[in-house]
Amino acid sequence: MKGDQITGWAEFKKRGIYNSEPYKYKKNWGKDNPETKKFEGKFKTETGKFEFYSETLKKALNMHADKHKTSVDDILKSSGYEAQGELAFVPHYESPKRHGSDKEYPFTFIDYKSRLNREGRSQNTTWYQEFKKVDVGDVSWEDVVKINPLDAKKLGLKDGDSVKLTSPSGSITTKARLWEGVRPGTVAKCYGQGHWAYGRVAAKDYSNAVARGGNNNELLVDDYDRLSGSTARNGGFTGVKIEKI
Repeated sequence: MKGDQITGWAEFKKRGIYNSEPYKYKKNWGKDNPETKKFEGKFKTETGKFEFYSETLKKALNMHADKHKTSVDDILKSSGYEAQGELAFVPHYESPKRHGSDKEYPFTFIDYKSRLNREGRSQNTTWYQEFKKVDVGDVSWEDVVKINPLDAKKLGLKDGDSVKLTSPSGSITTKARLWEGVRPGTVAKCYGQGHWAYGRVAAKDYSNAVARGGNNNELLVDDYDRLSGSTARNGGFTGVKIEKI
């Protein structure tokens, strides 16, 4: 290995640390060419440098605007961005989106991950289901949506009631868990349940394809960052309504 030469486990325990070879500062930055009197960078950008002010994005948007006989500001607005002018070419804040009107979908859905999750592969293990209560407010061997008691009272819900959650993209059924740790106006549900063909533990009834609870993906709205094309799974909020069933 490059860096420290360690003869074996005993020496490593004595040292307690391994140091790699020194990193050459700025080795990937590029350099000025004295012959051409230009900077030769290694980044695939217009400047060859890491761009805080993106000349690359500016060029691309201007070319797109010229092609479609419009302006860069119009393209940004049509793509759902708030930034206009020079602000678009530097790091800046954009307000998060909320999918679903407050009137029709009054509760903001919080999709969180369990401290027991290992990607999506943990739900078919008995230890995951048994120790699910380590996620504060959750229940072992159940799929629950956590609702503030004040909101539950308005909806006529009690702990353990079966409920239907509906968003602009779909619906799922699960059980209500009344918990003061959830902010009023929001509901929280752990990602990972709702399997019907993942195994005998993950499913409630594997042989008959009966799911254990609901799959959060049915509720989350499919959205994308328009400039990069990347998914924006957690780039906004999804509104839901709650019905007792």
